Amino acid sequence: MQNYQIGSIPYMKMLRQSRLTAHEQLDLILNHHLKAEIDENHFLQLLSKEYRLAPQLAPTSYFYAYFRDLVVDAYHSSTGLSSDLLGQKIHLFRSYLDRQNIYFIRNYRRPQLHSGATDLQRLLCYLRDNHLRADFKTGANFHNRYHGVFTYPQNMKVQLIRSSVRYKRNPARMIEFIINIASGRFVSQWNVYHQTSHGLIDTNPDHYSLSQLQQVANIESFNYGIPYGGRLVVGKYRHMHQYLDVNQPANSKVRRVAKDYWHFPHDYDRHGDYADLIKKPRDIIAWRKVPQCQRHLIYVDFIDYLRKQQIENKGINAYFSVTPKYQQFYAQWTLGLL
Repeated sequence: MQNYQIGSIPYMKMLRQSRLTAHEQLDLILNHHLKAEIDENHFLQLLSKEYRLAPQLAPTSYFYAYFRDLVVDAYHSSTGLSSDLLGQKIHLFRSYLDRQNIYFIRNYRRPQLHSGATDLQRLLCYLRDNHLRADFKTGANFHNRYHGVFTYPQNMKVQLIRSSVRYKRNPARMIEFIINIASGRFVSQWNVYHQTSHGLIDTNPDHYSLSQLQQVANIESFNYGIPYGGRLVVGKYRHMHQYLDVNQPANSKVRRVAKDYWHFPHDYDRHGDYADLIKKPRDIIAWRKVPQCQRHLIYVDFIDYLRKQQIENKGINAYFSVTPKYQQFYAQWTLGLL
C-alpha cells in the first residue's frame, strides 16, 4: 500500500497534515516507520517489514526537498546532527537516499537508451527529458582517494539541481552522483555492499577487499545543507552545509576503515596535486580522447599550467583549447549522451 511507501503522495499528505514538528516528523519516519537502528559497527539498519522508501521516488521528487527542510528546521544550530541520537541516525540515513537515486537512474528507460547504456548516459538522458541543469563544478577531491602515489582524478561529481533561489523546499545541489570519468559508471558503496543471511547489510569491514573499500571511501553523499560551490545559497540554508554535512557525527566503521586507508588528495593551490578535470560535460569527451598512457603526463602539465597562470580552473578542455600541443584532444560541444 502507498501509505507504507515513504515519499508517496498519500504518505506526504499524511505528514503535512500531522501537525507534528520537524523533529517529531523525522522521529516518526526514522524510528517508528523505518525502525532505524544503529548496529554494532555504527551502520544504520532499516528493520521495518512494512515501510520503505517509495520505489517510484525520482531524484526531483518533492519528498527530498521536504525532508531536507525537516532536517534544516530541526537541526539548525552549529551542533548540527550531533545534537542527539536521532540526528546521528539522520546522518547515516543519507546513504539510503543515495541508494534510492542510484537505483532510479540505473533503471531509467527511454527508447534512445540502449540496454548497455552507462549510468552517466542514463543520468544525462534523465536531465534532458526533465529540462534540468546539473552542477559539474563542485570539487571532487574527496571522491578521488588514493593510496601510495596520486596520479590523476578518476572520478567526477555531478549534483542536482544546479541552482535555486527558493526560500523553502530548495532542491539545489542536494543529490549527488560520483561517476568514473572513463567508464561512466557510478562509484558507490552500494556497488559493493552485500547482505547477511538475516537480510541486513553486512557492515563488517573485514568482509570487503581494499578495492571495494575504495568505493566506500569515494561515495556520493546526500546534502542536507546546500553546498556553496561558487553559487548562491539563500535564507535559512546559509551555513547549513557546514553544520549538517561537513561537521558530521561518526560514520560507520566500514567507512572509517576505508578512509583510513584511502586518503584524499589536497588541492593544487593548497600544496597538493589535485585539480578537477571535469567542470563541464565536454571535459569528459576531451579527457576520454587522451590515451591512457599519456594521461598522467598531461595531468602534470595541466597542474603546472594552473599553478603558473594562477587562474581559475575551468576544466581540462579549456586547457586543451589554449595549449597547441594538446589541441587534438579539444572537444567541440556535442548534443549526444556521451
